[in-house]
Amino acid sequence: MAACCPLTEDTFSRFPSQSNVYGLSVLPCPGAPELLAATLKGKVTNFRYQEQRDRLRAGAREVQFTYIPVDAEIVSIDSFSKSPPKCGLVVGITFIKDSGDKASPFLNIYCDYEPGSEFNLDCIAQSCLNLELKFTPFQLCHAENI
Repeated sequence: MAACCPLTEDTFSRFPSQSNVYGLSVLPCPGAPELLAATLKGKVTNFRYQEQRDRLRAGAREVQFTYIPVDAEIVSIDSFSKSPPKCGLVVGITFIKDSGDKASPFLNIYCDYEPGSEFNLDCIAQSCLNLELKFTPFQLCHAENI
C-alpha cells in the first residue's frame, strides 16, 4: 500500500531557459519570505504569496536587474539582509559575458540606500555595483557578521 504524500502542487511557472540550485535565493523580506529564481539566459523571477480576500495567492513577476547584458549567462544568485543599524536587502548576481575570444565573469551587487526603498525590489534592481572577476563563482553565498 502506497503512503499518501502530504505535499501538493501549488503553482507552476515555465522558465525561458534552464537554471539550477545556485540560481535560487530566498529573499529575507519583512512579512512572508519571497524567492528569486534566475535562469541562464538572464531572466530573474520573483515568487511570492499575497493575501487576497483572506486567502493566499501565489504570484510571479520578472524583475529587471540593471547591468546584466542580454547575452550574459547568470551563474548564481544570493540575497541577504544588511546588518543593523542599516536595514535593507542586498542581492548579488554572478554572470558570464562571452566576448567572443574569452568568457569574462562578473559580480553585480544590488542594494538601495534611499529611505523607504531598502526592501523595494524594483528600486534595489536599479542600484548596482559591477565587479569584473578573475574566476567564476558557481555558488554565491554570504556569511552573517556576528
